[in-house]
Amino acid sequence: MTRQTQQRRSDAGFAVVQTLIVIAIVGLVAALGIPAFASQAKKSALRQNAESLALQVKGYLALDLSPAYVAAGDQTASGGGQGTVSTVLTGALRNGTAGRFVNPFSGSRVIVCESAPPASASRARPAVWITDDAHYAYAAFRPSEATKSQLAGTLVVVFVADAGVSTVEVFYVDAAGGRAPVAAALAL
Repeated sequence: MTRQTQQRRSDAGFAVVQTLIVIAIVGLVAALGIPAFASQAKKSALRQNAESLALQVKGYLALDLSPAYVAAGDQTASGGGQGTVSTVLTGALRNGTAGRFVNPFSGSRVIVCESAPPASASRARPAVWITDDAHYAYAAFRPSEATKSQLAGTLVVVFVADAGVSTVEVFYVDAAGGRAPVAAALAL
C-alpha cells in the first residue's frame, strides 16, 4: 500500500468522526433550545389570545348589553330567559371565531362560566373562565396552590363591581399559576 492511499483512508475516517461530533453538538443545542422556544411560544399565544378576548369583550359591551353578571347556575329556577352577560358572552365565545381559544398547556377549548374556579378534573385548565368573584380580580388574584394548577394557561374574564364602579378585567394565568399582565380593564 502506498503512502498516498494510507493518507486518503486516514482523511476519510477523520471526516466521519468530525461529522458525528457536529451531529452530536447540533443535537445538544436543539435539546436545550427547543423547550425554551416552546415555552416562549405558549406565552406569546396566551398574550395574543388575551388581547383578542379583550377586543371581543369590548365589542360585546359596545352592543350596550346589560352589564349584570349572573352565572349559569345562579339563574332563576324557572329559567326566566335572562339574557345575562355571562351566558350570552359564553355563547358568543363558544360560537364563531371566538370559539377557537385553546389553553396551550392542556389543549382544552372549554369555556367555564362559574363564580368559583373549575373544581372537577374534566373542567380543569379551561381555555376561558368567566367569573364575578372579586377574589379573582386582577389586583386581588392570589389563588391557592390547587387552583394555580387548575388555571394555568386559562384566559380569565372577571366582572368586578367595586364602590359603584363596574369593570370587566381580562387577563391570563401563566404557567406558574400567577397572573400575567392585564390585557384590558374595561369600565361598564
